[in-house]
Amino acid sequence: METTIFGPPGTGKTTRLIEIVQQELDSGTRPESIAFVSFSRKAAEEARERAASKLNMDVDQMIWFRTLHSFAFQVLGLQVKQVLSGKDYSKIGKLLGLEFTSNSSATMAEGILFRPGKSGDAYLSIIQMARVRGVSIEQQFNEVADRRLHYQQLKLVDEVFRDYKKETGKVDFVDMIENFIEQGECPLLDVLIVDEAQDLVPLQWRMVHEVMKPNAKRIYYAGDDDQCIYSWMGVNVRDFLGACDNKIVLDKSYRLPISIHKEADNLVKRLQTRQEKTWSSTKETGSIVWHRDIMDVDITTGEWLILARTNYIANRIASDLKEQGFLYWREGSGWSISPNVLTGIEVWLKLCKDQELSAQELKKLSTLLTPTIITKAGKKVLANLDPEQTYRLTDIQSQCSLSATKETPWYEVLRVSETERIYITSVRRMGESILTGTPRIKISTIHKAKGGEADNVALLLDSSRACAESLDQDSEVRTFYVGLTRARKSLHIIESQSHYGFPL
Repeated sequence: METTIFGPPGTGKTTRLIEIVQQELDSGTRPESIAFVSFSRKAAEEARERAASKLNMDVDQMIWFRTLHSFAFQVLGLQVKQVLSGKDYSKIGKLLGLEFTSNSSATMAEGILFRPGKSGDAYLSIIQMARVRGVSIEQQFNEVADRRLHYQQLKLVDEVFRDYKKETGKVDFVDMIENFIEQGECPLLDVLIVDEAQDLVPLQWRMVHEVMKPNAKRIYYAGDDDQCIYSWMGVNVRDFLGACDNKIVLDKSYRLPISIHKEADNLVKRLQTRQEKTWSSTKETGSIVWHRDIMDVDITTGEWLILARTNYIANRIASDLKEQGFLYWREGSGWSISPNVLTGIEVWLKLCKDQELSAQELKKLSTLLTPTIITKAGKKVLANLDPEQTYRLTDIQSQCSLSATKETPWYEVLRVSETERIYITSVRRMGESILTGTPRIKISTIHKAKGGEADNVALLLDSSRACAESLDQDSEVRTFYVGLTRARKSLHIIESQSHYGFPL
């Protein structure tokens, strides 16, 4: 039995899939015969955690709640040391005279394949893309058409990587899938759930259809073709649409209010290839507001998700918000304040409140203190405190010759740049807490925000020349559809000020 479940934004797809798991368990199906696999680690972990909570199960019982490459990793009996690491990429880079990002191989765990950044990443990206698509590196090279790259260099990178893996016996993430298919073995399953199936690349579909499907009694493909936004890495929405004939559409959104649902529905109708769906909004009206500039949006209160088409645009917005003293979380980078500084402030404030702290906590502080309040000898003592003991501020003052008191402000205690100090001061003046929870403002690319939501969403229509001139405009429609469907209450659309804006 095969079923495709279409889950439009906010319709409770994951909830429905967990209900299927619960029904299976209630009917006597063993947990170890249920597989819940996904394109991304985020989706797999969410499903595992929600299932464990709802079904009162131990996470260890859910042995097949995994990403596809993790499933292959487990079946193949691999160990972590057999997978290419950052050190391996460094060694290969030295052989080639190139640099590689340590996770620049096909990291399907994160929901994306490649993270270009260093000199060799573009070459490796072409090689891995060709493999997951099932085409030659020459064809992929010609399709990418990057004039900065050279085909002979590409062939050399491919050769060196192959030789290195052969010599060391190590594998990358694409190898895991390829080896799984070649081995052709899969545990017998009563239920196979493939989540985020619209994002599977051809190689992953082979893994599912050729090896997993023959060993499963009941199969569910779950996703939303309208949110298929990875065509650039070889994903073909038709693979998901044609997975099977039995189709179910979840028809009630618990996220989108009436106004945003209407806008989303109008946008998605531009698509040439899609499954027709009838689904409804919440009973709330919601709101859509247009702005000429992101700075015209009042983000001083409430929960906000600011979405950009590219990292370049997202970084520009982050820089502007920082200048204004806003605290934010940048997806992929974290807090707008240095983590070390945050740790130092937190530890110092605890000491000022006369709390007892462990030696491990105080060791973090030792590298951040200014030379004016502690000597080198005192720093050394602070870094080597007895791990079995706890300490108060008075202990540190006496044992480590710390001259600061609980009245000494953190910016005099910690080595913080003037720019960082001014920024943190501005943040606190705006009434933002820098030590509790996650910032109420998040900045992200649309791709990284997929699956997320917020009360208020600001969506920038700015794009890039490459995106605007892409032959695959359906993909651009789907991308901005994902962006505007993240909003629970209000959607703020920021008009493009360039020639390459998306025509919403």
